Amino acid sequence: METNRLHQFRTIVETGNLRRAADLLGISHSGLSKSMKALERDLGFALFQPSGRGIVISDRGVDFYERSTPFLSELKTLLGATEEKKFIRIGSFEVFTSFFMGKLLKEYLKDVDVEVHELVPGRLEEALLLNKVDLGITYEPIPRRGIEYVKIKTLAMGAYVLKDTFHRQNVLEIPFVVPVSPLEGAPSGVKGRDGWPDERFKRNVRFRVDLMTTGLELVRQGLCAIFIPQFVANLYNESLHEKFRLEAIDLPKHMGQIKREIYIVKRESTLENKTIKQVARALRDIT
Repeated sequence: METNRLHQFRTIVETGNLRRAADLLGISHSGLSKSMKALERDLGFALFQPSGRGIVISDRGVDFYERSTPFLSELKTLLGATEEKKFIRIGSFEVFTSFFMGKLLKEYLKDVDVEVHELVPGRLEEALLLNKVDLGITYEPIPRRGIEYVKIKTLAMGAYVLKDTFHRQNVLEIPFVVPVSPLEGAPSGVKGRDGWPDERFKRNVRFRVDLMTTGLELVRQGLCAIFIPQFVANLYNESLHEKFRLEAIDLPKHMGQIKREIYIVKRESTLENKTIKQVARALRDIT
């Protein structure tokens, strides 16, 4: 039985008139009559009985109308559950939650309710598998069964200090601030969460912090350097007076440009939808 015919029948009952129902439904009077005859054949009983020039709903038709109400309510709930929800739980670490999320929500996900979770690589994948988040953003994938990584863009990294500080000093002699927690299990072999290749170029690490924002404050005070994505430095500088802005310093000779790949992380079972596409677009634009 077509649910469209069920809606047509209910419109006839609610208007009490076949012609008026046809007008409301935007179909011809004869077309609606044929549709109701087909519905009666499907049901195996008459929904209407003649009454002069009009119609009267049969007793079984009235009973069918009443029984169809909870059915349509359940159908509406079921169909609503299959629609793309305008709510998403995003997991990532501070690089993206502090310096990307604001622009993402303001310019790309204006009509979406968002829940943000601070998760380091590894924990991010676990949260996805446990259905605690719907989507992740990372540049240090930690492979897990059931997790899919979608490469979005390549990020350039750089070492930064407060403008007009540490002039002519060798970068390896400048004090650095680094994340407290090491990175474990990364296929890239990187140990430090900021991505600096410490095994090849040993830095003068003076400060260790949990939060990048704390590290950036130490840099703003002229105490040290920090190794971060270039887009973070650019976004950070947008909100500061010129004298407090960061400037890039030369990396060690033979080190070359360090780059990281940005990935959207999702469960393999999660289909790509409009919201995921918008997050990907924002990553390409903002970073």
